[in-house]
Amino acid sequence: MANPYRIEVQVESLDSLYSALDPSPFRQRDLDPRAVEHIVQWASDAPPKVPLELQVRVSHGDDPEATEAETQQAVRNFFSYEAGILQRQHQRNRVRTFRWLSVGISIMTVLLAVHSGVSRLYPDSLFNDIVGEAFVIAGWVALWVPMERLVFDGWLLKDKLHLYRRLSDLTVDVVRDGPPA
Repeated sequence: MANPYRIEVQVESLDSLYSALDPSPFRQRDLDPRAVEHIVQWASDAPPKVPLELQVRVSHGDDPEATEAETQQAVRNFFSYEAGILQRQHQRNRVRTFRWLSVGISIMTVLLAVHSGVSRLYPDSLFNDIVGEAFVIAGWVALWVPMERLVFDGWLLKDKLHLYRRLSDLTVDVVRDGPPA
């Protein structure tokens, strides 16, 4: 097994790893948004097949309220919950995108049919060329957003989902540096 990719976080106490706005018990609390941003940023740089490890360095020694096991469970719960949210968002976006795609294809079909009718009424005319080009461009514009959402945005969301799933399995190691000098 490969050595884990280590992400380091320095905190005053384990309590500062959690969101101050969430009054839940430690294993159910949200993480501090700055800590999440730091962890996600570093984890996105990790090689894809290497396991992840979070090393939380506590600078002021003991924190009687939060244990290492609770911290590991809280971090995993947080990223697992967020992965579930991303999974539901990805599914909703796919359904919505296919709906938009069917509307875009319908618009493209109608515009090409109108262009075909105009070209029969006015063959070899400048009007036919202008209207034909305008309708083709409008049809492609109608397909632009669905294709962008389906291909590019879908890939980005799926990559983020994969990253959060990896983070929901990471190992948390708490290192206590002791009281300040």
